[in-house]
Amino acid sequence: MPAMTCTASPPSDQRLTIVPSVPVWVVGNQVVFDRKFHDGLACYIGGWTGPVRVLARRGTTALPAFGAVHINAADLPCELVLLDGSERAGPAHLADTTVVMAAADDHTQLHLGALCRALGIRCVYVIEMIPETRHQMNRLDAPNALVRWRRDLFLRRAERARRAAFRACDGLQANGLPAHDVYQRHGNCLLYFDTRVSRHSLIDDRMLAARLAQLYLPKPRPLRLAFSGRLIAMKGADHLVAVAARLRARGVHCEWTVYGSGDLEAAMHADVARLGLAGHFKLAGAVDFDTALIPAIQSSCDLYVMLHRQSDPSCTYLETLACGIPIVGYANRALAGLLRQAKVGEQVPMDDIDQIVEVLARLDVDRPAIARMARAARAFAEAHAFEDTFQRRVAHLQQVASAA
Repeated sequence: MPAMTCTASPPSDQRLTIVPSVPVWVVGNQVVFDRKFHDGLACYIGGWTGPVRVLARRGTTALPAFGAVHINAADLPCELVLLDGSERAGPAHLADTTVVMAAADDHTQLHLGALCRALGIRCVYVIEMIPETRHQMNRLDAPNALVRWRRDLFLRRAERARRAAFRACDGLQANGLPAHDVYQRHGNCLLYFDTRVSRHSLIDDRMLAARLAQLYLPKPRPLRLAFSGRLIAMKGADHLVAVAARLRARGVHCEWTVYGSGDLEAAMHADVARLGLAGHFKLAGAVDFDTALIPAIQSSCDLYVMLHRQSDPSCTYLETLACGIPIVGYANRALAGLLRQAKVGEQVPMDDIDQIVEVLARLDVDRPAIARMARAARAFAEAHAFEDTFQRRVAHLQQVASAA
C-alpha cells in the first residue's frame, strides 16, 4: 500500500481507529482512496504500534479526478469499516480501540470526544479551519443574505459543539498556525504543517542552484510567476489577471502559469484575451500533482503569487516551499504565521493589488532577495517533510495512548 515509507514501531495490541473527513469508495472488489489520505494512512499503519482501523463514510460522489488509489479489498493492510448515509460512529464501531483520531472540521464527528470519554477511549482531534475562515467562506459562497444568516447560525452552533468536543478529548493536532493559535489552550496541542511532499521529492541542491542561476544569466529574464489551486474568489484567483495587467503597464516583464480549474476559469480566459495577455498568461488547467505540477514548478517557476483571502492552512504553502519557491501573497493568518517562522516570502494587506504589484516589481530588480528566500523555503520545507510530519503525529498519538 505505501507510496511513501514511514518508520515502523514495535508491535503491540493497541488499536488506532482513524475517522477521516474524506470518503472511501468501493468499486467492485476494489477500495478507492483519495491519494493524499492514502499516503497519510500508509504512514499511520507503518508507524503505529498496533492494528489500525479506518472508519470512513462510503463515497457516493465521483472519484477524484487525479490521484485516486485503487486497492483490492483482500489486500487492505488495515481494517476498513464503512458508514452509509447519515449513519454516525457509535460504540460498536470503536470496539477494542485505544485511541480514536477524528476530524474536528467534520461536524458529524463532534460527538466522538464525549463518546470516547464515556467508553474509556482516548480521543485526538485533527483541526485546521478556524471560525474566522468558516465565516469568510460563508460570506463569499452564500447566494443571499437569508442563506448567509442561516449558515452563520449553523456555524456558531457547530463551533460551540467543537469547543465542547475539545474539552472532552485528550489531544489536538492543529494543521497550521491559525488553528494552533486559536485552539492550543485546550491542551496537548501538536502543531504541524500539511504537505504531500516527501524528503525524496524536495527540490535538490543542484536543481535549485541551476534554477536560481537562471535569474541572472545571460541577462535578467522575465520573472516566472505561478499559482495553483481552485480558481475561486476565496483563493484570490479573481485578482491574478489584474496583477498581471498592472505589472505589464509598469514595464515589468513576467510569464505567468496558472494551474487549476474553478468557477472563475471562463472569466479569466476572457480577461486574458481582452487585455492582450495571451502570450504571457497561461491557464494550464488542472494537472496531476506528482507527475505534472511538481516537476513543472521546480524547474520553471521563480515566485508563487497566492492571493488567498481565507486563512485556511492550504497544503499549497508547504508544497510550494518544498520546490524552493518563495510566496508573495495577502496577509491571511496562514501566510502571516509561516512568515513568522521563516523568511520564505512577502505579504501585503488583504485585497491590496497595488501593494502586490509593488512587491513583485521590487523583487524583479532584486533577484538576490528571491534567491535568499528560495533557499530558506527549501530549508523550512525539509524540516517539515511528509514523513517527518507524520512521524511526529504518530508519536503524539502514542504519547496519548501511553497516558491511558
